[in-house]
Amino acid sequence: MRTFYIFNIKKEMSILTHDTPYNLYRTIESLYYKLYDQIFDSFDKDYMNVVINRIYQNNNYYYQENNRHVISNKYKPENSYLYIHRSHLLLKSNVIKPTLLANYTNSDNLFVCDFKNKDYFWLSEVIN
Repeated sequence: MRTFYIFNIKKEMSILTHDTPYNLYRTIESLYYKLYDQIFDSFDKDYMNVVINRIYQNNNYYYQENNRHVISNKYKPENSYLYIHRSHLLLKSNVIKPTLLANYTNSDNLFVCDFKNKDYFWLSEVIN
């Protein structure tokens, strides 16, 4: 199962590091939350829960429990869990391209890291 940490990068930092995502990844990996306020914007948990629920409410394989969003599709097969935190989104999935990453329209500042597999990307570049 892969674990993705999704950070809301501040606009200024996003512009500076957009063409060099490896540098941003290494910074996040090495610092984690030591310089949180300088690099990240926080997530509005209530807003994120409403937005995600609205996007997937018609998906038969989706359900929500508080700040946890789940896609459980036995036909694909996919089991993905998205946890909403103020500091980041935590996505655990058994697939490389989880359904819960597919529908973000305002994702220019969302940077995704999989520290265990040394994988990282701008969410907008995967969606587009």
